[in-house]
Amino acid sequence: MATRALAVTVLLLLAPAAAQVPPGYKTYENKLQRVTFIYPTAYQEMPLPPTEQVTVAKFVLKGKPEELKRVPDRIFDAVKPQIEVFHFSPPTATTSAGSEPAPPSEGDKPVDDKSPATLRQAMEESSRVTTWEEFCKRLGKWRLDEDPKKPGHFTMTFIGDWKVPDTRPVGYLVKKQEGTSTFGVYGYALLEYQKLQQAQFLKIASSLKLASEESGEAAEAAIEKVYASGKFRAVDFRKKARAELAQGWKALDTENFLIVHHSKNEGLVRRIARDIEAMRVFYMELFAPTGPMDKLAIVRICRTKEEYHQYGGPPSSGGYWHPGNEELVFFDYSYTMKTLDDDERKRLGRTKLTDDDSLLVLYHEAFHQYIHYAVGEFSPHDWFNEGFGDYFSGAVVANDAPRVLRIDPSPWRIHTAKDMCEFGLGFIPLKEILEAERAVFYGPARVRFFYAGAWSFLYFLKHSKEVAANPAWSQLLVTYFDAMKTCYAAELAKIEGEANLQQKTVAGFLTRKAAMKQALTGIDVDELEKVWKKWVVDMKDPWPSKRQKIK
Repeated sequence: MATRALAVTVLLLLAPAAAQVPPGYKTYENKLQRVTFIYPTAYQEMPLPPTEQVTVAKFVLKGKPEELKRVPDRIFDAVKPQIEVFHFSPPTATTSAGSEPAPPSEGDKPVDDKSPATLRQAMEESSRVTTWEEFCKRLGKWRLDEDPKKPGHFTMTFIGDWKVPDTRPVGYLVKKQEGTSTFGVYGYALLEYQKLQQAQFLKIASSLKLASEESGEAAEAAIEKVYASGKFRAVDFRKKARAELAQGWKALDTENFLIVHHSKNEGLVRRIARDIEAMRVFYMELFAPTGPMDKLAIVRICRTKEEYHQYGGPPSSGGYWHPGNEELVFFDYSYTMKTLDDDERKRLGRTKLTDDDSLLVLYHEAFHQYIHYAVGEFSPHDWFNEGFGDYFSGAVVANDAPRVLRIDPSPWRIHTAKDMCEFGLGFIPLKEILEAERAVFYGPARVRFFYAGAWSFLYFLKHSKEVAANPAWSQLLVTYFDAMKTCYAAELAKIEGEANLQQKTVAGFLTRKAAMKQALTGIDVDELEKVWKKWVVDMKDPWPSKRQKIK
């Protein structure tokens, strides 16, 4: 018995150091990443945008710790404890045969005379850093002070506007250097959590090391196995997205999409996988693309609204299409409903968040994703883009087959549109809606009226007898869409060589103006506005009890 105990002791002593993970910590699942480390299990890993070049992993504290119980929730949510692991290296210098590359100086920056050709390339470039000075600029309103007794250890002092008494944000950063690679960990929390979080940083930093070339082989082999059948296209893109999945996230492949999700609602995920393919067919029938639609689209479903905003979801939004990250992002509405506190439920009133809300957002944002590629990777006018997004949000997809049965009115826009047209509440003239560029359309004071006006005008064009009986009105949408495709191609043809992003932006602006001019040729806009307003007032309201009375 003693011999057996001794043998076990020896085996434990000979076990690799990587297995000696402290209680409350776990080893980061290296999915082809550049560094390895351990992190506290009290934190939840957050996904990173696909254009991120420096952050290796980001973690947010799961719950509210005892140290911060007295802090109001709104303050805690604004400065929720988070940790980020980073890595960057200088660019590889080009040398003549047989010579050694010169070591880069601290101020060196890669020289690239070629401007980005796409928004994605521009975002990747803006995210990339190659020097410590550039990295510090990423930290925005934080000042770093290195501890003279501990080189590479920095206190982070918040130098932005902070008006909350009794507490303040504090941070800590540990920097490591190995060869030309700079890597480390940093994060922040409110003052009351500083001592505990700093101890967490030190444990993470002590475990941080550059990953070996073989460290991601197991993950890579597992992903290879998923696509061994050859069933799907864009396999390299799919593999990369799967390799970058955050802890707890899953992926589901469809013919034209990769759905990455953190939802426990498997029924919703399966419904989304089916419906988004049905909607894509429907979009293509109405708006034939300029060329092959061979880009694989990413659909990201966050578990809750809070997680959606932590990922980057804009305030007061329910979902968004990001052309730079090439992702459609929204969240599980029904699961979010279960997580709301009493105050949040009170603000909703009788409204209940359900799977139907998730699908409504999906149909809306998927149109943005589709049309971006269909017209040549630029944006039409927002009345067209957002108006049709809201139009398709009313889609009813069959339960027994992936096909669209009909388009119902938008429950999110119909009452605002009726109030605009019947009572003049926030009414925006049709000409202004049709000519508005992005800054005007999204102006905070009137954005909801622009949305409602755009949706109701498109619903009018698609469903009214008055439009069907007028040849010029009935061709407005077709003329505008066709003009967008031809005018954009013509503008790009004027540019020598490959157009960069700035040139494409100018071409898009000129295209929108030209397309709108063609679409309105021979149309009396004032007469069209008068008929549209009356039609909206007379339009049947499927939800009259939800319309607030105008006093």
